Amino acid sequence: MPKVSIVLPTYNGHQFINRAIGSVFEQTYVDWELIIIDDGSSPAIDATIEKKYLDDSRVRVLKNEKNLRIQKTLNRGLKESKGEYVARLDDDDWWNCKDKLQRQVEFLDSNPDIGVVGTGAIIIDKVGNELFKYELATKDSEIRRKILKKNPYIHASVMFRKDLVVKLGGYSESEETLHLEDYDLWLRVGGHAKFAGINHNCTSFLLDSGGISSQNKKEQLSKNTKLIKKYGKNYPGYSKYLIFSYIRNVLYVFYNLMPKIIKVRIFSIYKRG
Repeated sequence: MPKVSIVLPTYNGHQFINRAIGSVFEQTYVDWELIIIDDGSSPAIDATIEKKYLDDSRVRVLKNEKNLRIQKTLNRGLKESKGEYVARLDDDDWWNCKDKLQRQVEFLDSNPDIGVVGTGAIIIDKVGNELFKYELATKDSEIRRKILKKNPYIHASVMFRKDLVVKLGGYSESEETLHLEDYDLWLRVGGHAKFAGINHNCTSFLLDSGGISSQNKKEQLSKNTKLIKKYGKNYPGYSKYLIFSYIRNVLYVFYNLMPKIIKVRIFSIYKRG
């Protein structure tokens, strides 16, 4: 059985999916399986995936009979995975370090108290321009200190222990965690294991400024506040970050009125913080 299962959900991700898959095939670490879950794409995603990838026995393409959305799709990938470790990848992101998997496998093998390890990331726009770099803290104490301020991990950068996440019930499928299912998971993982980061920007993350509506963003911020209230007492700075989240919800109304170029600048400062 493979050591690492890579879970890649996709919904109409035809434009970039071969780039994402290609970055898996460029890895120096080869003991992996790639589980691609097509969540109702039209046309089906396997019509776009290059034949050389489909012909590799390590690649499996699963199809949901209908669109189940991201949470159930991720849990299907988790259920189908055979590896000790699970790595995440999205169809519009890719790994730019060829030893990304190797670094994370060696790290988890050497640190049994770590539940999840991520990497830093290069944030890009749709045409490939670098917007900024996201530097991930490396130590558990540093990540815990800021986890209530924001989700510390770019989802496509992480590798985690499958048995731990399965024990915790996998990804929440609640409407209250939709689009925050990874953040909810990390907040739960932190109650049972340590966090870690690798000080290399091994993930390229596509920032799609048009990917979420203003109304949905407001709802997401409200959900974020609820997560802080639910799990925050387990982490440093609970009261401070709860107040911060309420203020952030109000400020978003003004942020939404700003020109796009200013929004990107503010977002980059926020993510670096």
